[in-house]
Parts: sequence; C-alpha cells; structure tokens
Amino acid sequence: MIYLVNQINTVMAIQPGGYTDRPEDDNTHNAHPAFKRGKARGILETLAIVKKVITGEDNGTGTINSPEIEKIRRSIFIMREALDHASDKSTYLSKPAKEALREAYNVANSLRYQ
Repeated sequence: MIYLVNQINTVMAIQPGGYTDRPEDDNTHNAHPAFKRGKARGILETLAIVKKVITGEDNGTGTINSPEIEKIRRSIFIMREALDHASDKSTYLSKPAKEALREAYNVANSLRYQ
C-alpha cells in the first residue's frame, strides 16, 4: 500500500484510482468533492420524493429504502390525506383545507432543481 503524508503530518492512504479517502473529513470544509456532490444529489432526490407526495404524483404505494425518508414520506401522506378529506366536507374547515392543499401544491411545483 502506498501512503502520503499531508501538511499536518498525518498519514493518508491512497485508494485505487489515486484518490484519497478520509471519512473523518466528511461534512467539513476538507471533504472530498465526491462526498459533496453525493450529498447534494441525495438532498435533491429527497426533495423530489417530498414534492411527489405533496403534488399527488406519488400515490403512497411501495416504500423508500431509507427508513427515515420513508417516515417523512408517510407523515406527509397523512397530512395530505387529512386535508383532502376535510376539503370534501361541508364544514367550517373545508375551505381552509382546500386552500392549504392548493397552496402546498403550488409551492411544491415551484421547486427548481439545480
């Protein structure tokens, strides 16, 4: 195995392909560019999941592989279904529920991925 010594005299292993990997630098200003790209991509994919739930593109079938993202997805479904159910009734809350659904839909559809 080949080693390099960085500026603070700590040893870093050279990975296959010539890239250095220092997991302890993840989420710091020293993070490897691939970590930052992967993190940004993950955030955009999570936003897309949430947007599809809010806009109704996701009908709630199936599950997301990440248990934590699935919990958020399920909680948004519960809220959306409650608003949808309330908006169909002839009660005092039906109009605000319908407006909240419409506003959430419009806001979610204004999301632009960069």
